[in-house]
Amino acid sequence: MTIKKKYLIIYLILIAVCGLLMLCRWLNSIDPSIILLPDYLLLHITNFAICTMLLLVFGYVVLLCGGKMMIITIVAILVAILSTVYECFLPMINTPDIWDAVFGVAGIAIAYVYLAMLRKRGLTVKQINLDL
Repeated sequence: MTIKKKYLIIYLILIAVCGLLMLCRWLNSIDPSIILLPDYLLLHITNFAICTMLLLVFGYVVLLCGGKMMIITIVAILVAILSTVYECFLPMINTPDIWDAVFGVAGIAIAYVYLAMLRKRGLTVKQINLDL
């Protein structure tokens, strides 16, 4: 399978945006005077970016290898549940915060919508020429 150029560009933009969001958060952690996003977003954007990138990379590989959307759906649901449980009920290295869970689920939703569109319109079967 191959991916159409438009969907590859969207994929790379999504990954780059998530990377930039995490960079904004990390720069603010290193030097609090660097404020590239509003405080409210800075507090929760890491979970959004991690969940989005996790599902994007996993789903992209699955689809390009000919896998089914059902696998991606199961993984998306599992990541959403695990992220929510961790953010709301497990205070290890983290203070419980429902908004982190909401941002994580939003990131999963965005990645899932992209992957569904990719599966429906963005993949083509590459013909192999076996003429010798």
